[in-house]
Amino acid sequence: MSQDSINGDKRIALLERRLKREKNAREHAETLLTEKSQSLYIALQKSQEAQTDLELALWASQESFWSWHADTDLMEIRSFSLYSGNRSMWSGTVIQLLARVHEDDIDNLQFHWSMAVHGNRDRIEVSFRLRFKNDFQWIRLRGRVLKRGTSNEALNIVGTTKDITQQRKAEQSFDLMASAFASSREPMLVLTPNLVITECNDAFLNMLEAPVKETCIGLNFNELLVAERVNETVLFHEKQARFESKIDSLSGVTRSVDISIALFEAHRQTSSYLIATLRDVSDRKRNEARLRQLAQHDDLTGLSNRNALRESIDSYADNGEPFLLVFLDLDGFKAINDSAGHEKGDEELQRVAALLTAMFGPIGEVGRWGGDEFLVLLKGLSSQSVKEKCEKLIEQIEEETIYAKGTELRLSSSIGVATYPEHSDEIKSLIQCADAAMYRAKELGKGQVFIYEPGLYESMTQQVSMVNDLRKAVENHLLDFYIQGKYDLHGNLKGGEVLCRWISGLHGVVSPTVFIPIAEEHNLDSAIGLYAIEAACDYISIMESQQGEAIPLSVNISANQMLDSEFPNKAIDICRANHVSPEYIELELTESVFIRDEKAALRSLNVLRELGFRLSLDDFGSGFSSLSYLRMFQFQVVKVDRSLVKGVHEDSKAYALFSGLITMLRSLEIDVVAEGVELETYLPFMEQADVQLMQGFYFDKPMPYDQFLARHTSDTKR
Repeated sequence: MSQDSINGDKRIALLERRLKREKNAREHAETLLTEKSQSLYIALQKSQEAQTDLELALWASQESFWSWHADTDLMEIRSFSLYSGNRSMWSGTVIQLLARVHEDDIDNLQFHWSMAVHGNRDRIEVSFRLRFKNDFQWIRLRGRVLKRGTSNEALNIVGTTKDITQQRKAEQSFDLMASAFASSREPMLVLTPNLVITECNDAFLNMLEAPVKETCIGLNFNELLVAERVNETVLFHEKQARFESKIDSLSGVTRSVDISIALFEAHRQTSSYLIATLRDVSDRKRNEARLRQLAQHDDLTGLSNRNALRESIDSYADNGEPFLLVFLDLDGFKAINDSAGHEKGDEELQRVAALLTAMFGPIGEVGRWGGDEFLVLLKGLSSQSVKEKCEKLIEQIEEETIYAKGTELRLSSSIGVATYPEHSDEIKSLIQCADAAMYRAKELGKGQVFIYEPGLYESMTQQVSMVNDLRKAVENHLLDFYIQGKYDLHGNLKGGEVLCRWISGLHGVVSPTVFIPIAEEHNLDSAIGLYAIEAACDYISIMESQQGEAIPLSVNISANQMLDSEFPNKAIDICRANHVSPEYIELELTESVFIRDEKAALRSLNVLRELGFRLSLDDFGSGFSSLSYLRMFQFQVVKVDRSLVKGVHEDSKAYALFSGLITMLRSLEIDVVAEGVELETYLPFMEQADVQLMQGFYFDKPMPYDQFLARHTSDTKR
């Protein structure tokens, strides 16, 4: 046998021995694995039996097991059904759990969870609503921290959960019943969200005349109402509603009811309920109907009042037919109220109401809008025919003369007319148009009728803007004061008049004939008068310092200011503060102050005279000039109105009237100033009539004080 064969046999024997050893080792390992597997299987069986026992115990207490691990932030909730033998598990993060929690319970759950995870509490117990499919159920969660980290943060929490929905519903029913029936005198109901009656009290049974509660249970509340019903959309948006409706009893009696209904939820509860409270207001509604009838008419005149007029205007507009709106305001009514008394004023309102009813009652609707304002609604008439009727009405109103405190007073009216829908198809705007037309009639001289024109309301709006702008100008001393001189027959400067001028940033140069009436109407005239006295004192002081002597200056004073009991003290205080003698200040006032209040005017004039002021009666010969004023009030100066001066050089009658007036005034030892001297041809007649002082454009126009002073510094003649 060769050496190679011997070597081969040895290698084969060696491999066979190795294979046998490996086989023995594998058989030993399989035996050991089988023994270990059997041991593990027995341990697993015992563990499963223990888990089953735990799950059975949890089921008996209606609770489920849960655990949470910080490293994964994963919460696992396990539950077991005894009947089906099925096990179920929910797994998710705490954030995912919170996403299913009712929004009203999130804050509470987060607080308790944070106290367990980051605080010192090892136990956690909290209740909250958790969404299952489309419904929420109340869950009570209990747990305990098993392990904490180095910073005392919780690493592992385990515990149990329990469905407590039924318990909460029981608590809710108790709370609802306690609230709904706390007071049994008012009919009360418990309703489902879809308005089905689930409970009611005896008072409701009495209202419905139902024999037993079961008669009402299950009925839909809205179906019992025979008028307005519950608006479910509004109710569940606003959470409450209150309205009036009617309900029929089982015997057919209809009652008016006041209904209050609100969404009610017990603390942390899943279901919503409605609590409805009813109150029988049948008697009140009947009384309201009677009062409403009375409320549609004005107590004093018996005409329709503002509420009734608004309803009528709305009704006219709803019909879509054209109609006329007549807005009437009385002129001179305040003077009658102030002088003749409110009883006489009421009589005049009743007289006007009777005239309106006689004129327009058969063809339209007449009402008192308020105060001394009346409204008339007319159909089927042209604006021109209505205007003619209104003009006739004004004549009738003016026919009666009222005597009060030795003065003749006469009532008149300014009337505005607007057409629907020509001037406006909106009710509010239409009334504003008629009102604007009425104010335009006043501006044209009162006692007139004006038919609305496009743009008139906007013009009135501009006037409101002018009032506001004037108020700012007065408050910020932005008015200017010019001077116009008073001259003798030889052209010598003997005095001057301080005149207010206003240059507005919004409205430009505004004439005094425009802004002075506005100031008087809005109580700005008193401040302007005091500023004028201050300006006069300033000018007099400057004249004395620059020329060594000064001329007296006159200032216009309004009736409002003259009747102010504080005005004399304010005027003398201004003079004293500027070291100006009051004899240099001449106060000009018109006859309107006497029409307002003769006694108050006399007291004020006497005080001013005693303080040293010169008093002048302005615009004498215009309006309702009364010679009795010259006898009753001791004026030092009378300014003859330009209307009596005009034309004296051309008309012998005009001159005779003017000359006779001057002679009378001179005989009363009253100084005379003739206004409106604009031509040189007037001068011979002024001299012939023996006029002492003249004022007018022939001599100069009103000018700023620096120009006036420069003109008269070296030469006081024209």
